[in-house]
Amino acid sequence: MKRILLVGSVGCGKTTLLQRLHGDDLVYSKTESIYAEGQVVDTPGEYLELPWFKHALRLASFEVELVVLLASATVYEAKFPPGFTTFFMPPSIGVVTKTDIATPEQVSIAGDYLRLAGVTETLSVSALTGDGMAALTERLA
Repeated sequence: MKRILLVGSVGCGKTTLLQRLHGDDLVYSKTESIYAEGQVVDTPGEYLELPWFKHALRLASFEVELVVLLASATVYEAKFPPGFTTFFMPPSIGVVTKTDIATPEQVSIAGDYLRLAGVTETLSVSALTGDGMAALTERLA
């Protein structure tokens, strides 16, 4: 698997996705600092949401091959500013999460938010049910 950086808002499912990628039990755990587990670098949602932390995301991106922007399908607002992917040196993809509890319209809107942020490729997953995980795992190979 490529070395990846997970970036998304609080509660969008970054850590749950990391647990699913590693085959771990899905247990809620609040991420309080940037940490690496295997090939995945997980980040706190506050690092995206609070302006004075965004520089830490950029610094963390220097150590990865791919930035993965996550957007929850259950959130009704864009969490990434337009063109956000230009902030990073590595390429970026988008992942819409929580598809198991969202309508197809909500999934589509979350994908639109990711495309506005600058990703050209989006995947939709549910870390809880495993839907879409095979395609994501293949993409990260």
